[in-house]
Amino acid sequence: MTVVVTTRSDRHADVARLVDVARAAFGRTVDVRAVSYVADASPEDAFDGALPWVRTDAVDGIGSAVNAGVAAGVGRVLVVVDTSVVIDADALRLFAHDVGRPSQAVVRTVDGEARTGARLVRPGALPWSDDRPAPEDDLVFGADQPVIAMPQWAVVAAPCLPDERTALTAWTADAAAAAHTAVRVRDVGPVVRTVEPGRTVDAGVVDVVASWRDRSRTPVGGLGAGVVAGPPLPPWGARPVTPARRSCRPAADPLAWSIKIAAPAGPDGDGWGDVHFAAELAAALERLGQHVRVDRRDAHVRDDDGTDDVTLVVRGLDRVPPNPASVNLLWVISHPDDVADTELRSFDRSFAAGPAWAADAAARSGVPVETLLQATDPAVFRPDVSAGPDAGRVVFVGSTRGAARPVVRDAVALGADLRVHGPGWEGVVPPELRGEPALSRSEVAGAYASARVVLNDHWPDMAAGGFVSNRVFDVLASGGVVVTDPVVGLGDVLDVPTLAVARSREDLADLLDPAHPWPSAAERAEVAAHVAAEHSFDARARVLLAAAREERTRLRR
Repeated sequence: MTVVVTTRSDRHADVARLVDVARAAFGRTVDVRAVSYVADASPEDAFDGALPWVRTDAVDGIGSAVNAGVAAGVGRVLVVVDTSVVIDADALRLFAHDVGRPSQAVVRTVDGEARTGARLVRPGALPWSDDRPAPEDDLVFGADQPVIAMPQWAVVAAPCLPDERTALTAWTADAAAAAHTAVRVRDVGPVVRTVEPGRTVDAGVVDVVASWRDRSRTPVGGLGAGVVAGPPLPPWGARPVTPARRSCRPAADPLAWSIKIAAPAGPDGDGWGDVHFAAELAAALERLGQHVRVDRRDAHVRDDDGTDDVTLVVRGLDRVPPNPASVNLLWVISHPDDVADTELRSFDRSFAAGPAWAADAAARSGVPVETLLQATDPAVFRPDVSAGPDAGRVVFVGSTRGAARPVVRDAVALGADLRVHGPGWEGVVPPELRGEPALSRSEVAGAYASARVVLNDHWPDMAAGGFVSNRVFDVLASGGVVVTDPVVGLGDVLDVPTLAVARSREDLADLLDPAHPWPSAAERAEVAAHVAAEHSFDARARVLLAAAREERTRLRR
């Protein structure tokens, strides 16, 4: 018998109590070891030399404390108990008897609520800490309370995670899985937890929880069909769940979608491209019979989001916490350098508008990242829209992004017959080249359809990842001509005569020359028809709906 007493570094005064309980339960010569750990930046008490410390410094977290406690080997049975728990000798002796698999004692809080292990209600979400009365020999996914016993042959290394519940759950679930069993929960009498642990969810915790996505769901009294999501936990936004009774509609029925975008609420966000993107995607999903709402930055977590069937994060500037009450889809359309591997691993399915980045991210993160290019709305961008006032000119539509954009700067330097629309260009381009500070969608479509050439550029990380701007698709769908900067893999995605790449100022000069030969109106219309068919929001919506239904079926198994 080996008893490891773990203690937070500011609770050393309680170690002697548990050492005495272990000796009363198993005899004065029992192998009992004490290990101190730091949690929540806890201060470090003095180490009493009369106690059986494994080491006289505090390790980092309860997982490290377990590992330090078992490093010298253990007896036929290992018992781990923390100083946050009150247990007497009789209960400890009963708990350590007949330990045939990893086990947790039923732990009660000071107000009498039971803690009967961790249930994997929704794979990929933080496990539910079960508070139902537990029958004897109930089986759970993992133990999430620090009163644990296991046979010697089941002992494995504990993960070093800052979140106590996840560390204990992962440790015991791994020990049980290695033996092709589950964790046993036993009611051995009065076991009371006097201190509730804080919750710290970081990238490592999210990775571990996401790795359970393919584990079998734990049935919970018939309630596993539905869950309610809790509030996000900083800093990574992983969220807990609680079982709830929800109707199990067939996967083919209309689903309730929430599209999450980074734009802020109100007028400050109305002009963001994300808003137009989400609105056109929502309309496409609604044409497929779906129910859709768009949530801006202030509504990424809502009180009623437990009713959402699908959460689709259109990833721009903001990282958005997955909703464990729903299927979670991630679509990276911009700022790919901000997307961490942990974020990819926390979603049920991930898509990216850059094929090169998708391939690299999949290899790096270990999860599939599917290519899903940006799109256009052929109802808005089409060849037959009314010509705008910039017909026959070189046009650029967009903001300055706080600096002169290279393609615009070069066009100005070349003396092109340029018109720039968008905010922030005062003092950046000559007054005679400035157009409107804002255009409606129909005005943008008119400018694209009637311009001699439309200019386009990309953020460096998007160009390197193969993210083709939706402006390119909009111009081509309008029957226009677009000149853009180099993008990795662009020719593999769009090999059409109305799209040209300017790799230098000399290239740009040639392409902006009024004498440059461009395809005929008939050829432009043919390209527009192809783009409308292959790169519309309707085409993207069909892919997303199929993925949502597949994942919903998987999660409900």
